[in-house]
Amino acid sequence: MALKVRFENLTVEDIKSKNTDQDDPLLDFPLLKFIRFSLEYLKHLFATNNGCRGVSQEKGNVHALNASFNSGGWALKEWPFPFIVVENAFKKLIDRRHSHAAAHQLAIQKVPGAEYQVIKGHKYSFLKLDSIITLAGLYINATDGTTNAVQDHFVFAVVTVCQQNNLDYTNIKTVRELLDLCGVKKRYNYQGAITTIETKILHWGDEPTRLTENSTEGELKDYLDIKGCIFADNKTDKDGTKLLTMVADTNFNKRYAWDLLRHLWEAEEGGYHVRILIQSRKSTALGVTTDRDDLIGKTVQYCDLAYNSYKTHAEDVINGKLKATGWTVDFPYKGVHSLTGDVYFLHQLEGETEPTQIDFTEYMESFNPLDL
Repeated sequence: MALKVRFENLTVEDIKSKNTDQDDPLLDFPLLKFIRFSLEYLKHLFATNNGCRGVSQEKGNVHALNASFNSGGWALKEWPFPFIVVENAFKKLIDRRHSHAAAHQLAIQKVPGAEYQVIKGHKYSFLKLDSIITLAGLYINATDGTTNAVQDHFVFAVVTVCQQNNLDYTNIKTVRELLDLCGVKKRYNYQGAITTIETKILHWGDEPTRLTENSTEGELKDYLDIKGCIFADNKTDKDGTKLLTMVADTNFNKRYAWDLLRHLWEAEEGGYHVRILIQSRKSTALGVTTDRDDLIGKTVQYCDLAYNSYKTHAEDVINGKLKATGWTVDFPYKGVHSLTGDVYFLHQLEGETEPTQIDFTEYMESFNPLDL
């Protein structure tokens, strides 16, 4: 039986006693370097979407981890929650989003952490951090001795990374280099599978012409009626979570963004959880992608405008009163990513098999008040 320690009793020395650098699942991943073990507040670790996987089987995985954590605590032989510090502020998880969800459900305050940093000087060190996290997350799944990483995960990861960094996914040299970073040769030891993955990437198709699924109101209703579906239209589940659906449409997203914020703010004020599923009614992949990016981009912008307006006013008033003391107050940053609630995109694009949770932090750097 694995040696476990209750989370409230766990120390960094406990973690070090059963883990060494050689146990690092990213030891041979050339874009990241392990720095140190630590204990981290769960609320400071942001669980991002993997970039190539949806929420398929997440509920079962979370329940199993929930039971494991609750029965004895943290198994010391397990590698801690891997994360990267972003701009000395955010801590983004590379993997273990299911463990994060389970710990959150159990109200665990601190979890074991393993901090990484980006290695400079590699040919692909220029990739955006979210792209490196996508590649690293898939690498962990591809090399953990399971079959969790399947062919489509490699396809979607490489295409996503290429799109995020303006790389050509029809260039076989680029495709093979990115697949190597994902650990494809560690996952598949026969060339036929790798060739199939390469072919799917090279023939991904033109974004404007690929058709979508689940693009009608009827298709959404059919999905919501599936037994065990965790989404619904204006209902409350047995756990008290409010379930809502929304539409993304570039013609109306200025209003829809405020509606989305209102639902999240009402949940925060009311002390309840909300889960929102967003659908685009467009019939092409380009239309769906544009609707999604426009809605979430506006949501981030409007939330920042609202918070920053009050933040600036409050700081001016308080600092004016403190002027004689020489002290100043600087309120911490808060954005839409800090709000209670989970927001998902309905699976509509090629390769999406389940709704995917939105990571608002991926849209933050695009904020520009002049674009409003």
